[in-house]
Amino acid sequence: MKVIIAPDKFKGSLTSFEACEAIVAGIAAFDKTISCLSFPMADGGDGFAAVMKHYLQTDTMHSYTEDPLGRPVAASYELKNGVAIIEMAAASGLVLLKEKERNALKTSTKGTGLMINDAIHAGAKKIILGLGGSATNDAGTGILEALGFLFLDKGGHAVNTCGENLVHIDKIIPPTRLPTVQFEIACDVQNTLYGEQGAAFVYAPQKGALPEEVRRLDDGLRHFSGLLQKDIASVPGTGAAGGIAAGLMGFFDVRLQKGVELVMDTSGIRDAIGEGNLVITGEGKIDKQSSYGKVVGEIALLAGDHHIPAIAFCGITEVDDAGLLKLQAVRAITPADMSPAMAMANAAILLQKEVKAYFVKESEPLDPSL
Repeated sequence: MKVIIAPDKFKGSLTSFEACEAIVAGIAAFDKTISCLSFPMADGGDGFAAVMKHYLQTDTMHSYTEDPLGRPVAASYELKNGVAIIEMAAASGLVLLKEKERNALKTSTKGTGLMINDAIHAGAKKIILGLGGSATNDAGTGILEALGFLFLDKGGHAVNTCGENLVHIDKIIPPTRLPTVQFEIACDVQNTLYGEQGAAFVYAPQKGALPEEVRRLDDGLRHFSGLLQKDIASVPGTGAAGGIAAGLMGFFDVRLQKGVELVMDTSGIRDAIGEGNLVITGEGKIDKQSSYGKVVGEIALLAGDHHIPAIAFCGITEVDDAGLLKLQAVRAITPADMSPAMAMANAAILLQKEVKAYFVKESEPLDPSL
């Protein structure tokens, strides 16, 4: 028997690499003769660069940049053969802010832009930009500023790049020489730039925006879109990470792709999965969103295409019917009487035990009286 193992991270407790190790250990505790083939997965968010490094054997480059509020911060990105892999969350993510500091009106993507600029000077001709965990809603104007763009208000004064100032931008002045770089943007959502399903209304509240501020941010995104020479506001994915893709698409060669599909293409799992008898995936929390461009949903679809059963393990689940995600089973590893903090601290052990328990149960002969 061969098992293909392809989980996402269990956010806050296990990386996708650690999840693979725990699943393998659980299977080995049941039967050491079962063959396991591990493919750590990621979407465009936390862990994306590390997973891509695993498959591409890139060089880690260190960069001194700034966080979403303009404070100095050290970050890193991956580079190989003129291709840089950057997680925007490394410089512009919510993880860098205390909860009381979250403010989508004030935060900027300039730190991510400084990393991109650093990568270009290091020889990058293509930037693979992973979106996820954003603290910003500035339509990528911070990135553009770091790349030499200038934003002016009606009085001809420079505008600081942040969410609340989008509505004040009257003119965009590109640099004299535009950087010759292509962008491949890895994101896991299909939201458009503005409107009820846009960047502000869907994501700004978790970035600290109050209802009246959400409307201001949405107005700013709508206004900024009208300044671009390309009509990109309705393109699915432009609403990811506060509209980063929209700003870049206005001036650069940009390709949008689901982050998990990019990782799957790079990993070789598409070629290997046909050899498997069972596919195991998972993530920290499985809910209805797991079927929309997330690792669990995409791995389940891939398994289904090859007529191979797939199961998922998670910390908690909000899905009652595994079939909704094209899965044979969904198993939560957190005991009902255990606190979330305790479960996260012991996630590897819990995952290992639940994997073993699953195989033990599946191997039991049926009761002839049933």
